[in-house]
Amino acid sequence: MFCPKCGSLMTPSNGKYICRSCGYEMSKGAEKSTKIVNKSSDKEIIMIEKEVNAEPLDSEAVCPKCHHVGAYYLLKQTRSADEPETKFYTCAACGYRWREY
Repeated sequence: MFCPKCGSLMTPSNGKYICRSCGYEMSKGAEKSTKIVNKSSDKEIIMIEKEVNAEPLDSEAVCPKCHHVGAYYLLKQTRSADEPETKFYTCAACGYRWREY
């Protein structure tokens, strides 16, 4: 049970609750009518209009699907450390993905 005046924890004593911080007293039957209400704020809806790609652009890569020149790329080590990394491309025009070893 929490004190309605200061919000501190109240302790039961002789048929009533007493706040240790401010001394407020409340009868034991009164705690049933006391409610703690938390008002929620309105939820926000986030709309993404356009996704921005933070990957670097390779201006010489040609898309095998739409033949557009220019694709974003990402380098990842997919094999053992003594072999070169794999280059994953994403076409800037159509979004097609391919890879080069």
